[in-house]
Amino acid sequence: MKPWLAASVLAGVLSATAAGGPALAQQATWKVAIFGPPRAVTAPVEHLAREMAAKTGGQLKIEPVYGEALSKATEIIDGIKGGAFEAGLVCASYYPGKLPLYTVLDLAMLTPDDIMAQARVQMAVAEHPAIAQEFKRWNLRMLLPGPLPQYQLMGKRRIARAEDLKGVRIRVSGEMARVLEDYGAVKSLVPAPETYTSLERGVVDMISFPSTYAFASYRLQEISKYFIDKISLGTQPCFWGVSETAWSKLSPAQQKLMLDLREPATQAGAQAYAAADAKNYADWKARGIEIIDFPAAERAKLTANAGKHWQEWVQDKEKKGLPGKALLEFVQAKIKEHTK
Repeated sequence: MKPWLAASVLAGVLSATAAGGPALAQQATWKVAIFGPPRAVTAPVEHLAREMAAKTGGQLKIEPVYGEALSKATEIIDGIKGGAFEAGLVCASYYPGKLPLYTVLDLAMLTPDDIMAQARVQMAVAEHPAIAQEFKRWNLRMLLPGPLPQYQLMGKRRIARAEDLKGVRIRVSGEMARVLEDYGAVKSLVPAPETYTSLERGVVDMISFPSTYAFASYRLQEISKYFIDKISLGTQPCFWGVSETAWSKLSPAQQKLMLDLREPATQAGAQAYAAADAKNYADWKARGIEIIDFPAAERAKLTANAGKHWQEWVQDKEKKGLPGKALLEFVQAKIKEHTK
C-alpha cells in the first residue's frame, strides 16, 4: 500500500471511530529518551512525531525528551525494557554486552557513506533472526534507523596519506582506533565535552567525529587548521528503539502508517546533515581551514587492514556461541545490495 493510501485508509477509520465505529486504538503518548539537544540526528524522530500527530488527529503523540532528562545515554534500553518510557535513541556501542551482534555495524570502514543506503542496511539487519532475538531480550524493536555520517578528522595535523598518521594523537574510540593504530596513530580517550580544551592544550592533535555537525557543535573550527574529509572511518550503529509492549498496543493501521513514514523520516535526517555540511564547509573555508579530501588510494590502505579486525570481531562472537560469521556476511551482502 502506498503511503498516501495508508493515510487515506487511516483517515477513514478515524472517521468511523468518531461516528461510533470500531476504535483505531486507545489514545497514547510515547515519550522518547534522547541524550543531547535537538540536532541533525534527532530530525527523523521529530519528523515522525509531527506526521503521526497530524495523520492520527493527535490520537498518537510522540514526545521527544532531550538532554538525558529521562535517561543517561548508556541506560536507554534498560529504561525501555523497564517501561520507564516508550522509545529512545539507542547507540549499540554503549551496550556491547547487551547488543553484541548489532555492534557488527560498528566495525571500522564497513558501512556505506550514503545515509539512505546505510538506513536500509540497518533496517535489514534489524530483521535478521539473530538480531531480532537479541532485541527481544530487551523488549526492543527498531522504530526508525538512525544512520550517522561517516567519522572524519579535524584538528592541527595535516593528514593526506596513511603514513601521516604515525605518532598523531587522535581522539577516537572503538573499532576505528584499531585501524588507525595499525599506521602508528595513538588513541586518546577524551570525552566529547572535553575535546575543545584537549585540542587547544595539545593533549590531542586530531578529533574524530561524524561529519561536520559534531565538530561545529563543540566549536572545534575555532582552533583547528585542517579538516580531513573522505577518510570515512565508519559510523556508530545508532537507531530509534521502541518498546515491543508499546508497539503491540498500536492498531495494524497505526503500525502500517508508522512503517510507511520511515523513509521520509530518514530523508529528513539526511537533509539536515546536508544542510549542516553546506553551512559548515562555507564557514570553515572562510576561516582558512584547509579541507583535505583524503585520497581514495590512501583510504584503500586503511580498508585493507580493516578486514583483519572484522575477522577478529567474528572470532570473538563465535567463541561466545554467536553467529558472527553469518551475520557479517549478511551485512556485507546487504551493503552490496543497497549501494549498487
